[in-house]
Amino acid sequence: MKKPRLMYFLSGTLLAAFLFGCTSEKETPQASNAQGASIEDEDDLPEKDVEEEPSTQSEPQRENMSSPTPSEQDAEKIRQELLMDDKWIKLPSHFPGQQDSQIQGSVASNNSATYSIQYHTSTGEPLAHVTAAQYMDVQEAASEIEDFQEGKTVNPDGPGVEPFGHGLPGHAKNGADQYHYSGKQNQWLVSLSSSSSTNLDQTAVIRQIAEYLKRQPLPASAEQGVVDIYYAPSSEDVTVDIRWQEGKTVYAVRTSQPPVETLQIANSMK
Repeated sequence: MKKPRLMYFLSGTLLAAFLFGCTSEKETPQASNAQGASIEDEDDLPEKDVEEEPSTQSEPQRENMSSPTPSEQDAEKIRQELLMDDKWIKLPSHFPGQQDSQIQGSVASNNSATYSIQYHTSTGEPLAHVTAAQYMDVQEAASEIEDFQEGKTVNPDGPGVEPFGHGLPGHAKNGADQYHYSGKQNQWLVSLSSSSSTNLDQTAVIRQIAEYLKRQPLPASAEQGVVDIYYAPSSEDVTVDIRWQEGKTVYAVRTSQPPVETLQIANSMK
């Protein structure tokens, strides 16, 4: 009678072990699935980051498109610094052959009646010296321009003076040492002087100036003005001094740039 009981005991033990093993095998895949879900979640995170990156990068680009360039910021800073009444302030907005972002300006003098600004490239190359001065009245400003014209007009009746020709107004005197031309373009006096010994083609320069002024006259708001061009002896180094009167204010642009480029700078003043 003891043997059957032992058999029943052993059978029960084996059955319990079998059932326990089945239960363990069912639980293991569940743990694996949970771990797999966790990996899938981690895979999802980079995909979200990739989707979000374009919008993050595009935001600064939109801001850059609407924000001022360095040159615009510099111009606005200079304008705010000047003490003259803003309605009389004129600053150049274009420098031919130069990237606007590379142009810098520094205020040399500044009060309620005058200002002086030196423009140069970011590497220190000088571009232009711009000034403005207000006088007591219109007559005093006109006298300033008339004084500047002194000695810059060729006397048509002087010895050795001939009409310039080439379909352009003015007269020229080509002496032994000096070449001098002057001519009127509306309210503007154009004067060019150089050494006669230089290889400069004065006629070509004057014609370039005349062609430019036909296409783009100098500021019509000017009552009168002077374009003074001087080439150093035996050299193509040039100094261009443009001055004009608007009411009781006299503006000036001085450069060592070619004459037509200096005219473009003066025409960009606003």
